[in-house]
Amino acid sequence: MFFYEYPLEKIAEVCELSGYDGVEFWIETPHYWMDRDVKKLEVLKKYTKSVHCAVLDLNPCSVNEMIREVTLKTNLSGLEIARFMECHYIIHAGKRSASREPVTEDRIASERYFRVISKAGKIKGVEILLENSEPGVNYLCRNYEEVLENARKFYFGITFDVNHALRNGDAERYAESIEMIKNIHVSSYDVNGRHVGGRFSDGVSSILEFMKNAGYDGLITVELDDLGYGKMSFHDKLRELENEREFLEKIFRN
Repeated sequence: MFFYEYPLEKIAEVCELSGYDGVEFWIETPHYWMDRDVKKLEVLKKYTKSVHCAVLDLNPCSVNEMIREVTLKTNLSGLEIARFMECHYIIHAGKRSASREPVTEDRIASERYFRVISKAGKIKGVEILLENSEPGVNYLCRNYEEVLENARKFYFGITFDVNHALRNGDAERYAESIEMIKNIHVSSYDVNGRHVGGRFSDGVSSILEFMKNAGYDGLITVELDDLGYGKMSFHDKLRELENEREFLEKIFRN
Protein backbone atom coordinates (compact mmCIF):
# COMPACT_ATOMS: atom_id res chain seq x y z
CA MET A 1 0.00 0.00 0.00
CA PHE A 2 2.91 2.36 0.63
CA PHE A 3 4.67 2.04 -2.74
CA TYR A 4 1.67 0.93 -4.80
CA GLU A 5 2.37 3.45 -7.59
CA TYR A 6 5.83 2.07 -8.34
CA PRO A 7 6.94 -0.85 -10.54
CA LEU A 8 8.22 -4.00 -8.86
CA GLU A 9 11.82 -3.14 -9.75
CA LYS A 10 11.49 0.03 -7.69
CA ILE A 11 9.96 -1.88 -4.78
CA ALA A 12 12.94 -4.25 -4.86
CA GLU A 13 15.19 -1.18 -4.73
CA VAL A 14 13.28 0.03 -1.67
CA CYS A 15 14.39 -3.07 0.26
CA GLU A 16 18.02 -2.37 -0.50
CA LEU A 17 17.93 1.36 0.20
CA SER A 18 15.88 1.24 3.41
CA GLY A 19 17.85 -1.53 5.12
CA TYR A 20 15.05 -4.11 5.12
CA ASP A 21 15.67 -7.76 4.29
CA GLY A 22 12.46 -8.22 2.33
CA VAL A 23 8.90 -7.31 1.51
CA GLU A 24 5.39 -8.64 1.95
CA PHE A 25 4.10 -8.75 -1.61
CA TRP A 26 0.49 -7.72 -2.00
CA ILE A 27 -0.73 -9.45 -5.16
CA GLU A 28 -2.93 -6.49 -6.11
CA THR A 29 0.10 -4.22 -6.49
CA PRO A 30 -0.97 -2.47 -9.73
CA HIS A 31 2.25 -2.98 -11.73
CA TYR A 32 1.75 -6.73 -11.43
CA TRP A 33 -2.03 -6.90 -11.14
CA MET A 34 -2.88 -5.02 -14.33
CA ASP A 35 -1.64 -7.84 -16.56
CA ARG A 36 -0.55 -10.53 -14.02
CA ASP A 37 2.61 -11.20 -15.98
CA VAL A 38 4.42 -13.78 -13.85
CA LYS A 39 7.76 -12.80 -15.37
CA LYS A 40 7.52 -9.51 -13.48
CA LEU A 41 7.72 -11.38 -10.18
CA GLU A 42 11.28 -12.58 -10.76
CA VAL A 43 12.73 -9.26 -9.60
CA LEU A 44 11.01 -9.61 -6.21
CA LYS A 45 11.49 -13.33 -5.66
CA LYS A 46 14.59 -13.09 -3.47
CA TYR A 47 13.04 -10.31 -1.39
CA THR A 48 9.56 -11.69 -0.79
CA LYS A 49 9.05 -13.06 2.73
CA SER A 50 5.26 -13.37 2.53
CA VAL A 51 2.46 -12.89 0.00
CA HIS A 52 -0.77 -11.10 0.91
CA CYS A 53 -4.03 -12.23 -0.68
CA ALA A 54 -6.25 -10.07 -2.86
CA VAL A 55 -8.90 -8.10 -0.96
CA LEU A 56 -10.29 -5.33 -3.18
CA ASP A 57 -13.93 -5.96 -4.16
CA LEU A 58 -13.62 -9.50 -2.81
CA ASN A 59 -15.32 -11.29 0.07
CA PRO A 60 -15.29 -15.05 0.75
CA CYS A 61 -18.52 -14.83 2.76
CA SER A 62 -20.46 -12.52 0.43
CA VAL A 63 -24.20 -13.12 0.04
CA ASN A 64 -23.49 -13.03 -3.70
CA GLU A 65 -22.27 -16.49 -4.73
CA MET A 66 -20.48 -15.07 -7.79
CA ILE A 67 -18.35 -12.84 -5.54
CA ARG A 68 -17.59 -15.84 -3.32
CA GLU A 69 -16.53 -17.82 -6.37
CA VAL A 70 -14.24 -15.14 -7.81
CA THR A 71 -12.73 -14.57 -4.35
CA LEU A 72 -11.85 -18.23 -4.06
CA LYS A 73 -10.45 -18.46 -7.59
CA THR A 74 -8.43 -15.26 -7.14
CA ASN A 75 -6.87 -16.39 -3.90
CA LEU A 76 -6.18 -19.90 -5.12
CA SER A 77 -4.16 -18.23 -7.88
CA GLY A 78 -2.50 -16.17 -5.13
CA LEU A 79 -1.34 -19.43 -3.58
CA GLU A 80 0.54 -20.13 -6.80
CA ILE A 81 2.39 -16.85 -6.37
CA ALA A 82 3.33 -17.78 -2.80
CA ARG A 83 4.50 -21.17 -4.04
CA PHE A 84 6.64 -19.46 -6.71
CA MET A 85 8.04 -17.04 -4.12
CA GLU A 86 8.55 -19.94 -1.64
CA CYS A 87 6.95 -18.13 1.29
CA HIS A 88 3.86 -17.80 3.51
CA TYR A 89 0.45 -16.82 2.14
CA ILE A 90 -1.71 -14.44 4.19
CA ILE A 91 -5.51 -14.59 3.99
CA HIS A 92 -8.44 -12.68 5.48
CA ALA A 93 -11.68 -14.14 6.79
CA GLY A 94 -14.00 -11.74 4.99
CA LYS A 95 -16.82 -9.50 6.11
CA ARG A 96 -20.56 -9.23 5.86
CA SER A 97 -21.68 -6.83 3.12
CA ALA A 98 -24.19 -5.13 5.41
CA SER A 99 -22.99 -3.33 8.55
CA ARG A 100 -24.45 -5.97 10.84
CA GLU A 101 -23.02 -8.75 12.98
CA PRO A 102 -22.11 -11.84 10.92
CA VAL A 103 -24.67 -14.63 11.04
CA THR A 104 -24.39 -18.42 10.77
CA GLU A 105 -24.51 -18.35 6.97
CA ASP A 106 -21.53 -16.00 6.86
CA ARG A 107 -19.49 -18.29 9.07
CA ILE A 108 -20.43 -21.34 7.00
CA ALA A 109 -19.29 -19.56 3.82
CA SER A 110 -16.06 -18.42 5.46
CA GLU A 111 -15.30 -21.93 6.75
CA ARG A 112 -15.98 -23.40 3.31
CA TYR A 113 -13.41 -20.96 1.91
CA PHE A 114 -10.93 -21.84 4.66
CA ARG A 115 -11.36 -25.56 4.03
CA VAL A 116 -10.58 -25.26 0.31
CA ILE A 117 -7.65 -22.87 0.83
CA SER A 118 -6.25 -25.11 3.57
CA LYS A 119 -6.33 -28.20 1.36
CA ALA A 120 -4.81 -26.32 -1.56
CA GLY A 121 -2.04 -24.97 0.65
CA LYS A 122 -1.13 -28.48 1.80
CA ILE A 123 -1.03 -29.73 -1.79
CA LYS A 124 1.16 -26.83 -2.91
CA GLY A 125 3.37 -26.86 0.17
CA VAL A 126 2.50 -23.30 1.22
CA GLU A 127 1.90 -22.36 4.85
CA ILE A 128 -1.19 -20.18 5.20
CA LEU A 129 -1.46 -17.45 7.81
CA LEU A 130 -4.83 -16.10 8.96
CA GLU A 131 -4.81 -12.39 9.76
CA ASN A 132 -6.92 -10.95 12.56
CA SER A 133 -9.46 -8.57 11.04
CA GLU A 134 -10.36 -4.94 11.62
CA PRO A 135 -12.86 -4.10 14.39
CA GLY A 136 -15.86 -3.43 12.11
CA VAL A 137 -19.12 -4.99 13.26
CA ASN A 138 -19.43 -6.91 9.98
CA TYR A 139 -15.95 -8.50 10.03
CA LEU A 140 -15.22 -12.14 10.76
CA CYS A 141 -12.16 -13.23 12.78
CA ARG A 142 -11.77 -9.85 14.39
CA ASN A 143 -11.27 -11.15 17.94
CA TYR A 144 -8.63 -13.46 19.37
CA GLU A 145 -10.95 -16.37 20.14
CA GLU A 146 -12.33 -16.55 16.61
CA VAL A 147 -8.90 -16.20 15.00
CA LEU A 148 -7.46 -18.94 17.20
CA GLU A 149 -10.43 -21.27 16.70
CA ASN A 150 -10.20 -21.08 12.90
CA ALA A 151 -6.41 -21.23 12.81
CA ARG A 152 -6.48 -24.45 14.82
CA LYS A 153 -9.38 -25.95 12.93
CA PHE A 154 -7.84 -25.40 9.49
CA TYR A 155 -4.14 -25.74 10.44
CA PHE A 156 -3.27 -22.11 9.70
CA GLY A 157 -0.57 -20.02 11.26
CA ILE A 158 -1.45 -16.48 12.33
CA THR A 159 -0.49 -13.04 11.05
CA PHE A 160 -0.91 -10.77 14.05
CA ASP A 161 -1.93 -7.27 12.96
CA VAL A 162 -1.11 -4.90 15.84
CA ASN A 163 -3.24 -2.07 14.43
CA HIS A 164 -6.35 -4.27 14.21
CA ALA A 165 -5.80 -5.90 17.60
CA LEU A 166 -5.29 -2.61 19.42
CA ARG A 167 -8.49 -1.28 17.94
CA ASN A 168 -10.26 -4.50 18.90
CA GLY A 169 -8.89 -4.27 22.44
CA ASP A 170 -7.39 -7.77 22.64
CA ALA A 171 -3.79 -7.32 21.50
CA GLU A 172 -2.13 -8.88 24.55
CA ARG A 173 -4.17 -12.07 24.16
CA TYR A 174 -2.16 -13.04 21.09
CA ALA A 175 0.92 -13.70 23.21
CA GLU A 176 -0.98 -16.72 24.58
CA SER A 177 -0.52 -18.38 21.17
CA ILE A 178 2.93 -17.09 20.35
CA GLU A 179 3.90 -20.42 18.77
CA MET A 180 1.22 -19.99 16.07
CA ILE A 181 2.21 -16.45 15.08
CA LYS A 182 4.53 -16.40 12.06
CA ASN A 183 4.23 -12.74 11.08
CA ILE A 184 3.50 -9.46 12.85
CA HIS A 185 2.04 -6.50 10.94
CA VAL A 186 3.33 -3.38 12.69
CA SER A 187 1.58 -0.02 12.49
CA SER A 188 -0.47 2.41 14.49
CA TYR A 189 -3.59 4.06 13.07
CA ASP A 190 -4.91 7.50 12.18
CA VAL A 191 -8.43 8.82 12.88
CA ASN A 192 -9.74 6.72 9.99
CA GLY A 193 -8.02 3.53 11.16
CA ARG A 194 -5.46 3.61 8.34
CA HIS A 195 -2.03 2.04 8.88
CA VAL A 196 0.55 4.67 9.83
CA GLY A 197 3.89 4.58 11.65
CA GLY A 198 3.92 2.77 14.98
CA ARG A 199 6.86 4.54 16.61
CA PHE A 200 4.75 7.35 18.09
CA SER A 201 2.26 5.01 19.71
CA ASP A 202 2.80 3.84 23.28
CA GLY A 203 0.28 1.08 22.62
CA VAL A 204 2.28 -0.31 19.70
CA SER A 205 5.57 -0.12 21.63
CA SER A 206 4.01 -1.85 24.64
CA ILE A 207 2.57 -4.72 22.57
CA LEU A 208 5.83 -5.26 20.70
CA GLU A 209 7.77 -5.38 23.96
CA PHE A 210 5.19 -7.84 25.25
CA MET A 211 5.59 -10.06 22.17
CA LYS A 212 9.38 -9.90 22.40
CA ASN A 213 9.31 -10.93 26.05
CA ALA A 214 6.93 -13.77 25.17
CA GLY A 215 9.63 -15.14 22.85
CA TYR A 216 8.47 -14.03 19.39
CA ASP A 217 11.17 -14.48 16.74
CA GLY A 218 9.26 -14.64 13.43
CA LEU A 219 8.65 -12.18 10.61
CA ILE A 220 8.05 -8.52 11.44
CA THR A 221 6.36 -6.57 8.66
CA VAL A 222 5.97 -2.80 8.60
CA GLU A 223 2.55 -2.14 7.06
CA LEU A 224 1.89 1.45 6.01
CA ASP A 225 -0.90 3.02 3.96
CA ASP A 226 0.08 6.05 1.89
CA LEU A 227 -3.45 7.43 2.28
CA GLY A 228 -2.67 7.99 5.94
CA TYR A 229 0.18 10.34 5.02
CA GLY A 230 -0.82 12.44 2.05
CA LYS A 231 1.44 13.07 -0.93
CA MET A 232 5.01 11.92 -0.34
CA SER A 233 8.07 11.67 -2.55
CA PHE A 234 9.91 8.40 -3.03
CA HIS A 235 12.67 9.60 -0.70
CA ASP A 236 10.19 10.73 1.95
CA LYS A 237 8.67 7.25 1.93
CA LEU A 238 12.12 5.70 2.21
CA ARG A 239 12.89 7.85 5.23
CA GLU A 240 9.62 6.82 6.89
CA LEU A 241 10.53 3.16 6.41
CA GLU A 242 13.99 3.76 7.85
CA ASN A 243 12.50 5.45 10.91
CA GLU A 244 10.16 2.51 11.49
CA ARG A 245 13.00 0.01 11.05
CA GLU A 246 15.13 1.85 13.62
CA PHE A 247 12.17 1.86 16.03
CA LEU A 248 11.74 -1.91 15.68
CA GLU A 249 15.45 -2.64 16.00
CA LYS A 250 15.57 -0.82 19.33
CA ILE A 251 12.87 -3.15 20.65
CA PHE A 252 13.84 -6.50 19.18
CA ARG A 253 17.63 -6.21 19.13
CA ASN A 254 18.14 -4.93 22.67
